[in-house]
Amino acid sequence: MDTKYTGSTRRHALKVSAAAAGAFLAAPYVARAQSLDAVKLALEFRIYGGNAPSFYAGEMGMYKDLGLAVTADGSSGSGEAITRVASGAYEFGLADASAVVEFAGRNPDAAPKIIMPIFDVFPAVVLSLKRKPIKKLQDLVGAKLGTGTADAGSKILPALLALNKIDPKSVNRSTIDVKLRDTMLLKGDVDAVIAFDYTAIFNLMDNGLALDDINLLYFADSGFNFFGNSLIASQEMIKNKPDVVKRMAVAVARSWVQASKHRDAAIDAVMKRDKLLNPKIERARMDWVIDRLIRTENVKKNGLGAFDMKRMEDSIATLSSGLELPNKVTPETLFDGRFMPAASERMIG
Repeated sequence: MDTKYTGSTRRHALKVSAAAAGAFLAAPYVARAQSLDAVKLALEFRIYGGNAPSFYAGEMGMYKDLGLAVTADGSSGSGEAITRVASGAYEFGLADASAVVEFAGRNPDAAPKIIMPIFDVFPAVVLSLKRKPIKKLQDLVGAKLGTGTADAGSKILPALLALNKIDPKSVNRSTIDVKLRDTMLLKGDVDAVIAFDYTAIFNLMDNGLALDDINLLYFADSGFNFFGNSLIASQEMIKNKPDVVKRMAVAVARSWVQASKHRDAAIDAVMKRDKLLNPKIERARMDWVIDRLIRTENVKKNGLGAFDMKRMEDSIATLSSGLELPNKVTPETLFDGRFMPAASERMIG
């Protein structure tokens, strides 16, 4: 029978014993009277509505209440966020779980650990326009496909093609700058692009396209059903400052739970970081993330970050095979469940 991970130590394979968990797991979450612990958080992409809760947490004092001073910075994608954490330049990051698997399979000694999944739905899609839609993965054969370099969807595309027995050479794949992706699709320079739904959809809508003009083919529809963006921490932080890791996980959980309840305020917070953002578009983007990618029936019932262990095992196997990873990745090497906040902190139903 599959094991549901809901934040408690319910699976022996996670190697979490009472002794290993340590006293810091039982400590109450209280603000420290002394100076705050300063940490840096690498976001999964640029600053926008998709990561507005990170800034809302700062505005509302959630970090400070937990003894943290958090600096959140945008990135070019999950690949860059993971590299920043692995190098020690940042202590924490938000990154797609699939990209973390790939990094761990190539750099096991430096790979960050997933501390808490956030998105219950993997948001990668093959995005095309209704005027020339890509309705199934096989439609990519002979098509012009625009892919990025650092985004998780583009990185794991070979694994998805392998899973569906499609020769990668049969796809006319071009690497394009993410800043040019939407323009190239609109102009017809490419037939489709690899993107995260909540990133590309609202960029296109901001350029005058209607949602009905867009066709989405989810990776999950083609057999790859992993969870998505997750909180990651460096191995050094986990080893040397586990209490900080624990508090950061609580802060991130609270940021999403509270942003879900106070959505206009969350958008106001991110607008202060980038006044050129369109608040209407960014609010719609954040609503999409929360209501379609996070608040699934699983999460409503079990809380933010709850997942099925077999789901992780199957996804790792697909990635390891499709990407031909040189080093073995297991749930134990990828995920550290000791830092999952209590279920009461993660309920976002």
